[in-house]
Amino acid sequence: MFNYLRMQDKNTGILMTCAIMTCAVIVCCTLPALAQGPSTTSKSSEQLFSPSVGQIFYDIAYDLAKESASAVNSKVEINVADKIKQMQQRQQAIIFLTATINLDSRANYVLPDMINLAYQYSDTDYSSLVYQLLLGYISESADLEVTRKAVGYLLDRLNSREEREKLLKDMITSVSDKNAVLESELYTLLGILTAEKADLKTAQLYLMKAYSSNKYNKLAFSKLVELAPEQIDPVMYLEHLRLSLSENPFDIDSAMAFAQYADRLQLYQTAMDAYEYCVNLFGYLYPSQPLPAAIYLPWAISSYNTQRDQHKCLQIAEQVRQSGRFDLLLEAIAGKAAAKIGNAALSAQILQAAENKATRLIAGSGRLGGNEPNSQGQKNEFEGTRQTVSYVQLAWFYCFALQDSDKAIEWANKAYSVEPNSATSAAILAYSFVFNGQSDWAKPLIENYKTNQIAILAKAQIQLEQGQKDSAIETLKSAIAVDPGSLEAGRAKEVLAQNQAEYIPPIDPDIILTALRNDFKQAIVPAFITPEKLISAQLNFRGSKFSYGTEFSGTVAITNNSSGPIIISDDGLLKGNIRVDADISGDLKEKIPNLVSVKIRPTLPVESGRSLVVPLRFATSDLRRLLLTYPQASLDIEFTVYIDPVVADNGEVTDSLGNIKPAKAIIKRPGIELDTKYLRNRFVSLSKGQQGQKIKTAQLFIGLLMEQNAMANREPLYKFMYADWIPAMLKSAVLNSLADDDWIVKAHTMTAMDALPLDYDLISAVAKNLDDTHWPVRLIGVFLLAKSQDVNFGKVLDWTAEYDSNQLVREMAIALGGARPKPKPIPPKTPVTAAPADSNAK
Repeated sequence: MFNYLRMQDKNTGILMTCAIMTCAVIVCCTLPALAQGPSTTSKSSEQLFSPSVGQIFYDIAYDLAKESASAVNSKVEINVADKIKQMQQRQQAIIFLTATINLDSRANYVLPDMINLAYQYSDTDYSSLVYQLLLGYISESADLEVTRKAVGYLLDRLNSREEREKLLKDMITSVSDKNAVLESELYTLLGILTAEKADLKTAQLYLMKAYSSNKYNKLAFSKLVELAPEQIDPVMYLEHLRLSLSENPFDIDSAMAFAQYADRLQLYQTAMDAYEYCVNLFGYLYPSQPLPAAIYLPWAISSYNTQRDQHKCLQIAEQVRQSGRFDLLLEAIAGKAAAKIGNAALSAQILQAAENKATRLIAGSGRLGGNEPNSQGQKNEFEGTRQTVSYVQLAWFYCFALQDSDKAIEWANKAYSVEPNSATSAAILAYSFVFNGQSDWAKPLIENYKTNQIAILAKAQIQLEQGQKDSAIETLKSAIAVDPGSLEAGRAKEVLAQNQAEYIPPIDPDIILTALRNDFKQAIVPAFITPEKLISAQLNFRGSKFSYGTEFSGTVAITNNSSGPIIISDDGLLKGNIRVDADISGDLKEKIPNLVSVKIRPTLPVESGRSLVVPLRFATSDLRRLLLTYPQASLDIEFTVYIDPVVADNGEVTDSLGNIKPAKAIIKRPGIELDTKYLRNRFVSLSKGQQGQKIKTAQLFIGLLMEQNAMANREPLYKFMYADWIPAMLKSAVLNSLADDDWIVKAHTMTAMDALPLDYDLISAVAKNLDDTHWPVRLIGVFLLAKSQDVNFGKVLDWTAEYDSNQLVREMAIALGGARPKPKPIPPKTPVTAAPADSNAK
């Protein structure tokens, strides 16, 4: 998370500068003790500017925050001392980030980090700080993971609904026109709060604003459905389901929900295409499992109801047959489809074969199947490769597929005798009575059981026999409305036509299709694409070779190869988790798993053909320490980037979708080739070189000194230059840098010494800088010494915490273990003595 928004905010740096400068002042006044106000000193030396020192302070903060977060996320239970250490690390990180802002007003990259760190505190109220940081951070490119944490943090620290409502309204005013997705989430929270006090009309208004600002806002939509279902018209609901499928094209539940609702709206072509999408998706997700009836039956019935694709019913039935299965309902649909396309012979052949197979299965199964037929495709039972068939299924088949009245009543009686409490068995028996002209026997069955589509159809037939044509027509229409695509509905439509009537859908499907086509420029039903064709990832560096001490960073580009947008969210195809592993070879061999671990949540979708570029910080903590400690080693570093990684029990890492190849890149870091002349020339540059030369040389000599220490008393890990005089010269160079007149050189030198063991001379040189007039030098000095000194250094921390002229330095001393000074007592006010009475007054 730390670097993701850095690039994004740089693109809008000019717009953010004023906000950042404001935050710099506020930050200094809102840290724990800083809440009392800014430092009382106003020396000109305190007003410093150095982006390079700000950057190295940011580097320290990054590593402190990462170490603290790693400990928090560890499954190992930590003790009280470790918890205190984590809290101190977070405090130190916030102070360094605050220092970065004070040294570089353009350092907008620190804002998300400060928000994340403040969010982790439970015992300190950073509300004012977080609020101001959030206002400065919000832009169109702001990461929602950061903003959500900030908003949640602020709301959790308020005690009443009224306070939360006021905060949300104030934030909505501030966010307006800056970030529509965040504005949508704020309106959602405000709507939910308003609903809690039963102001439903206002709550609906807020939730509708939330949904209109971001159509992918599932929470706003679900609350609208809960509070005002009448406001959700079919177009809006179908659009929501389609967007859910866009958000995660590999969610089988979203795909089925979209297909089923399109089917319900009688958009049969759309439903057929959507079910076919589900077929392909199921095959991808579960390649070893047979396609379930819950998918292939509605796929077939929607195909049956299309204008030109009835032939697909025959293909679907053949596909199921070839898998060794038999489904009587599917065979009925296929037979009716053959008749519908004008092939009566094929229809008779399919239905006759289905009858023969079904009667053989019933005779040989020894038991009844427990499934009742419906167009939504209930799951069928299997016995090996042989499916059982129930009496009720066969009775239904003779009523609505083969249409044999004698066999219909025979099997309906058997079904009813076995399941006398079944509403379906009773309805089919009633229909078979009507089919055979025995309506009197049908009436009690219709009246005494829960109604269903078949029972309503039987009732309509009775009404027609009794001459109640108008009532019968209305009853037929109500029967169709139960499931307009079923074969039962088809029979009802035939009876309507025989009586010069027609069923008109309550919602015109053409109107819905027109609205959907306006909303989706791509196809209403997307083409199914496997993950490796849908997205790709690439890791890029600016160059492939980096010299010692050179900072390098890279980017991961996630490219959308599909025709629709890709939404990165918790419910999306991509969750936004990125992991980087490093494999080091060459003169040293080491693996650094989980070198980088971030979660991103960009506001904007990744449009078709576009890429999301995520800057990542690679030279951090362990890797940076290794690179700096071994200047003479030649190293090859292979980075592997995983998108939404999944770690198996054996430790193997893959992406969550399984087929996306991890992005890889190799960079080379050649070792420095040393000789006496080179070392002496660099030593001379410490006194005569420019600021940048001095900093680079000091860093190199510190690295060489760490290398000498690492190679001491052991076999060398690789060929490197050594002479008895080298350690002394290196140490002398470091001491010179610590005494340089340029405070920026001093700050860089001490920062580079973070991993260097300090002897008495180095400690003394660093300690002298605690009196430096430039606060960044004192800040890094006290930080470095606190890590190297024993408990006796506590007295120095206590003194610094109370008397240092800079508030950040005082707070750093406290965060390192120094005692927070007790508030100074307020002197009593001098009593006002009444003036003596004027003796001349009358």
